[in-house]
Amino acid sequence: MKKYFLCWMVCVFLSCCVSAALAVDAQYDRLLDQEKFKRLDKSTVSGMQRNLALIYQGDRDWKKDVAQSKQPLTDGKMGPVTLYWLQRFIHDFKIEPVGQYVNETRSRLERIASFANMFPEEAKVLISADFALWNDDQPEAQKNSYYKVRRSGTDQALLDLVYLYLQVIDPQMESITIHKNQPMINFYQLAAEDFKILQGKGQIYVQLSKLVNKKFDNVAALQAAIAEVLKDYPDLVDKLTPVIQQYYRYADAAISQNFLDVLMGDALFTSLNGVLAALLDKSLKGVAYPDKHLFEQAAKSKIYAGIGACQDVSKQNAYVSGLKISDDNFKKLTEDLLTGPYQGMRDFSQQLKEIDLLRLHPKEDCEDHDLALIDEFVTGLYEQVVQPAIAPLYKKSPVYRAASPVQWDGSGCGCVLDNLSGTVYGFYPFWLAGEKQTVNFSVLSRVAYYGLSFDEDGIIKHANNIHNESTILSLGDAGRDAQTAFIQAARKHNSKVDWVIRNDKSYWERWKKLSNPSKAAVFETLTENIVNLLTSQLTDRFSTIRQNITFGMIPPPALGDGITLYFDGFPDDRESVELFNRFFTELQKRLFAQRGDYFVNILVPQSALGSGVYRYANLFAWVDNTKPSSSADTSFATNARSDVKTKILILIEEPTTDSKKKLRLDIENGELHGIERGILLRHIVPVIEFDGRDWKQLEDDIVYFKDNFGGIGFWPLWTNEPEVVAEMPFRCDEINFVSGCLVRYFQNTTWHGEPESMLEKMVCENRVYFRLALGALIFLCLLFTILYLYSCRIHKKISNFYVIYLLVILLPTVIVALLLLTYDPLLEPVSAGNLPLILVVSGGIAVSIIAYQRRKKQMRKPSRPRISD
Repeated sequence: MKKYFLCWMVCVFLSCCVSAALAVDAQYDRLLDQEKFKRLDKSTVSGMQRNLALIYQGDRDWKKDVAQSKQPLTDGKMGPVTLYWLQRFIHDFKIEPVGQYVNETRSRLERIASFANMFPEEAKVLISADFALWNDDQPEAQKNSYYKVRRSGTDQALLDLVYLYLQVIDPQMESITIHKNQPMINFYQLAAEDFKILQGKGQIYVQLSKLVNKKFDNVAALQAAIAEVLKDYPDLVDKLTPVIQQYYRYADAAISQNFLDVLMGDALFTSLNGVLAALLDKSLKGVAYPDKHLFEQAAKSKIYAGIGACQDVSKQNAYVSGLKISDDNFKKLTEDLLTGPYQGMRDFSQQLKEIDLLRLHPKEDCEDHDLALIDEFVTGLYEQVVQPAIAPLYKKSPVYRAASPVQWDGSGCGCVLDNLSGTVYGFYPFWLAGEKQTVNFSVLSRVAYYGLSFDEDGIIKHANNIHNESTILSLGDAGRDAQTAFIQAARKHNSKVDWVIRNDKSYWERWKKLSNPSKAAVFETLTENIVNLLTSQLTDRFSTIRQNITFGMIPPPALGDGITLYFDGFPDDRESVELFNRFFTELQKRLFAQRGDYFVNILVPQSALGSGVYRYANLFAWVDNTKPSSSADTSFATNARSDVKTKILILIEEPTTDSKKKLRLDIENGELHGIERGILLRHIVPVIEFDGRDWKQLEDDIVYFKDNFGGIGFWPLWTNEPEVVAEMPFRCDEINFVSGCLVRYFQNTTWHGEPESMLEKMVCENRVYFRLALGALIFLCLLFTILYLYSCRIHKKISNFYVIYLLVILLPTVIVALLLLTYDPLLEPVSAGNLPLILVVSGGIAVSIIAYQRRKKQMRKPSRPRISD
């Protein structure tokens, strides 16, 4: 038996050896021709193996090969394993294996090994599969340019390429610089300085040339010199700082002409055609977008308007017509595109000719192939020309600083208007905090603080908090007062405050890889965190005093009035959708059980609608948690119950003229029917990124949203606007501020040019004090009434001074009560339509008291004695 067992073991061992040998042969048979490297001596091959080890030492396959018993990667022999890794190196760094390329491979191998020794994390990026896929997916010109950097670029050029990759991609590799439990939020914007860089490459070159061949004592001195010559480009200096620190870690602190030439060829110093740069500068500068796709759609819409062919006359206004590129500038653009390094656009020359004809001879009704031609041209122009130039510039990653709290003030604007025709929603991104700002809360139903996220465990954290500063979620009472004072400022004007919680596609890609129980655990933790956040009490000094005065009858206010979930890129597979629906339903139940007026809202890009968790039937299920009104009126307003606690906020793409109509048509042609469509439409709030330029378009949007949806949202909200006055013009392009346009066009009743009175604003803004005063006055009235009935002595004194009593106590009580009934948003529903009756009853009681007292006084007078005859 033992003999059979030993024979069996020997056979298994031999089979494994043969299989391994065959596997090795299968893996390495198709490698580089060994003859090309046979003349290299053993020391040279050993050096190449050491260099390969520096580059690939973190690779799993390298670790497996280097551990082989025959040590094929350390034996100084050019065997099949070493040849395989040379093949891998040649592929990774795009060396062309033609002709006498052995020396080129040796030289580049030494250079890259030195780079990997200085910058190990960046070297890992260069040999990663994700980086290779990204490079191969670039337009032809960019792809070849990056290949050249990999093949022969300097260390600086390699660093720049790595950082460009990390900036541009959806960050799968951000774990290099960002910990998994440190959430990040970006936005997309081209600021004034970005356009200076795009248009001023020559000027930047001139400034940096002043430093060529100058030597500095250290890197800090070199950085200071660069910051001085580029003082007009502070953002560019910030981007250069880490590059300089990395590059000059081992090099002398000096800028050579060669280094400057390489640097100016980098994407950080890219330039854009002057005509396109001027067009985008005129139409897009300074407008922030929360999503990359929204920014890209906006840029394409501006380019489309600039081309000026096949424009629908019904969509035109003075601003859009003014964006059209002049004939001379279009000729310059054409010449630049035809002679410049722009490749990869199919039939580009022919497209330009056809579009030029459409510009010169406009048609009233363009045919479908004309429209398709322009769409293809605009898309190609953006992807091949504009996007590569702006890629290093338009993605912004602001840093959160707890020392810069939100400081806003209503400045006597009064409370939210009663007659707004829907929800007006304003987003406040955290990076706007710091300076004091004026906000017109009278036309803001809800404001949302945009800056929270959650980590891999579902714990809510402030995004971009890279210095681990204290945040609003972890401050003590004193610190929290300063950070959350803005909540009370908004509520003073009866605006509700929501928190936006966001995570992006890169987070959800990691979440997808978890097991179902782990995914559910993340949502459970997030639910608990949200409930704790919204129900946490504000403990500022005034709230504490008010609570003590009322003996705890009035609880302190909570930290928020609602939550808005922005799960960008959430997976649309069935299991993920089911998990999200369970999470959302549980969150609604938990918050409704708190008996507060909490909202649970959804924020979604328009491009994501119709699939996954954002199917229209799914959206309808979230808002339809009550039965429709039984009223015979079938209008939207009566069928959408006011106690539904969820709004669907949709980030509208540009141009809004097309997108808003497409949104409505998609819902009407979707899976919902009849009243269901009406209910959903009345709980949808379109959100626009208004650029502050096209006021006619804003007016059209406001009117359309008023007639078809349940509100309007602004990202971000507007600040520091003029006060609404009675003499306000009629059209938005004459009014020129957002709150004025909303007052004019977003109310159920026609505005007659009469803003709220100062008395109404004063009472509503200070209603808390009026409520406390009313409570104190009622207490005094009750006290005097009890004393009046209980003590004869006090009864007599009160009777003698009842007029003073009426003037000092009772009359102020009635006045304060009437003011609150008229202007307090909480009591207005009670008095609505009943105020005349209340006044008549109050007047009748006052007259009755006065008449009673006069009659009583007359009864006390002694009768005059009768005179005898």
